[in-house]
Amino acid sequence: MKKSLIYSIMSIIVILEITSCTDDTTDQELGSNGTFLLSSDKGTFTRAASTEQTFSKGTAYQLYAINADNNDFEHNYLKNPASSGPVTGKESDSHEYIDDITFNKFNGRTLNFYAVTNSTSEEVEIIPNGKSAPTCHIEYKNNMTPLTDVMWAKKENQSYKNSGVIKLLFGHTLSKLNLYVMKNSEYKETSVILNSISLTDYGSGSLNMQTGKYDLSNTDKRDYSCTVYTGGTQIVTTEAETVKNEKVAVTPTIFPIRKENENLTTSDIDNHSTKITVTATIGGKRTDKTIRITSTMAESAGSATTKEVPFAFEGNHEYDMVITITKSSLVVTIVPRLYDWIPEEELKEDDEVNSSMTVGGITWMDRNLGATSGDPLASEQAWENSRGYYYQYGRNIPYYIIQKTRDGIKYAPTNGNLFKKESRPFPFIPGNLDKEPTKENGNLARKVGDTNKDFNYFYGAENWISDNATYWDEVKDQPCPKGWRLPTVDEFRLIIPATAQAGDISFRLHENNNIYREEASDDPENGSKSIYIGVKRSWDASFVVGVSNAVYALKRSHTDKAYYLRWHIEQCGDKEVYEDPNNKNVEDYDRGSAYRNVLVISRYPATSKSLLTEDNVTTAAKWNYPVEQIRLPISGYILSGDRGSDYEGGGTHPALIYSGTEAVYWTSSTNGNRSYTVRMKFAGGKASSQIMIYEKEVRTNGCLIRCVRDTKAE
Repeated sequence: MKKSLIYSIMSIIVILEITSCTDDTTDQELGSNGTFLLSSDKGTFTRAASTEQTFSKGTAYQLYAINADNNDFEHNYLKNPASSGPVTGKESDSHEYIDDITFNKFNGRTLNFYAVTNSTSEEVEIIPNGKSAPTCHIEYKNNMTPLTDVMWAKKENQSYKNSGVIKLLFGHTLSKLNLYVMKNSEYKETSVILNSISLTDYGSGSLNMQTGKYDLSNTDKRDYSCTVYTGGTQIVTTEAETVKNEKVAVTPTIFPIRKENENLTTSDIDNHSTKITVTATIGGKRTDKTIRITSTMAESAGSATTKEVPFAFEGNHEYDMVITITKSSLVVTIVPRLYDWIPEEELKEDDEVNSSMTVGGITWMDRNLGATSGDPLASEQAWENSRGYYYQYGRNIPYYIIQKTRDGIKYAPTNGNLFKKESRPFPFIPGNLDKEPTKENGNLARKVGDTNKDFNYFYGAENWISDNATYWDEVKDQPCPKGWRLPTVDEFRLIIPATAQAGDISFRLHENNNIYREEASDDPENGSKSIYIGVKRSWDASFVVGVSNAVYALKRSHTDKAYYLRWHIEQCGDKEVYEDPNNKNVEDYDRGSAYRNVLVISRYPATSKSLLTEDNVTTAAKWNYPVEQIRLPISGYILSGDRGSDYEGGGTHPALIYSGTEAVYWTSSTNGNRSYTVRMKFAGGKASSQIMIYEKEVRTNGCLIRCVRDTKAE
């Protein structure tokens, strides 16, 4: 689904009084010596079941610290003298650090740390490779034992400035499968008992210590058979049910695919496809059924012709695998969880910059729900991959726009306010990808696992039937992964301007000014006061960052909990920002790739004595050094409703509009038969061309989701 979800993890800065050994290099100036301790964070959880947040006492880690300047693995600076091979550390009793690391000084160097663990006390077999990165040999022990959960971590470019406890965040290198089984309705009156399930996988793998990826060999084949279920007594029904061994869910791990998606061909099916074999007793007769797990993809960029290729399982991802037993064959539906195994967030210090953001005790995910990129400014393709999926309020069905390709970039076409058919939403549910939007709402699915329901995008009416309208009232029913949930409108107020006047980043409401000042009471909560200063880019181009005007704020002013915020727009790609899309040709919208913009929200420390005025706005905070930052791609939204003749050719379908210049994000808060959202718009007419809380969102609109951390969320 995406590359591994990566968080920049803080180092807790402490002063350590530790005597450490020295190596053969003379000490640098005293301040650059820097003593460190290493600690671990497992911090993972899944939708299927929660896991421990720390590794067990005695867990073995194979560790490297190499010079960041040359990446020479023959010199591991956790040894004295530095030499080849890993150092083995053990999880301490207190879980505060990793034991048995006796040499722990920077001595003026910048170090890259790499580590691997089997999540047990057993050491990983590591094969040296000279100065280049060694590999870890991972293999199946026998055909009845699933792979051990191998985890890998890196922490690069650490120097004496990071002295203290350096936390290594471990991510899974394998893919996790959550198995479900059901029988087709043609077997409704026939007894079906599940006897066993086996799958084929690569028999072994070489995990690269520097990349955390499995190296590809020309001899690699998924031809090793592993039995993952042998219960023999599970009764199969027409509803998808979890496969269980003695009441424990069957969740095997397998190797991720060894080839990149863009390099997959039909000829790879034999070598790189996972196969599933199910043995079941059907109507008293024992039967074996086998199927390969494949998917389809375009023959080439921009091609309408598709090819069948192996399903590309990725590391650090989990997948729901629904096995349907039919009379003729097996049908296997893969439903990606749409997110990685997400790491536990850590507490943030005011001198740390993180890709997620914590304000008022609320931690925001570093990406939109379903996004395959957490950095929308990395590249134009990364921006496209950062949008995630669109959701209707009260429905956990992810919707997407069928991609086109232009200049080598895969993008979701958007058409301004023209509502062309190519911008219609479709459900990202295998087997339902071609479901047209519908006006019939009597049998709508609320979640991915619903059976005999319609996954179509519903439009035409402003209100849901009552059960859908309240479905997100319970956190466990929301689409965010376990440990996360939808933000409330009050939580969004912590990082969003209080009013449209305060968040007038387009200067449509202050069009005759170069700078404006707004105050807001009861912001972000009752009894608090905030001050906002808007600055036009032309007022002082050297001061205003990005490609847009900017808004600065002092929230909770004159309190011990005060903090500064800044909002500005940055653009991914080389297209210039435009002031009014109504003055541009329709073709600009049709391209769908010309305006890839991002709302960047930055936080800065403040005190009860901090001020923000028109006179001191340039120096009130160290604006070039944010404490934390969150980037919200301005990825449009799906405007719903029966638009009649407004549509191309008089059609009535919904469509993605204004991608790049406007976006709408859901909150969990409702307002009568409407809902609260956060809207951001910086071009076009005055209407809603601000960053603001909106109170009357139509629930059939398709909006984006940015989850917040909640360790108690089921």
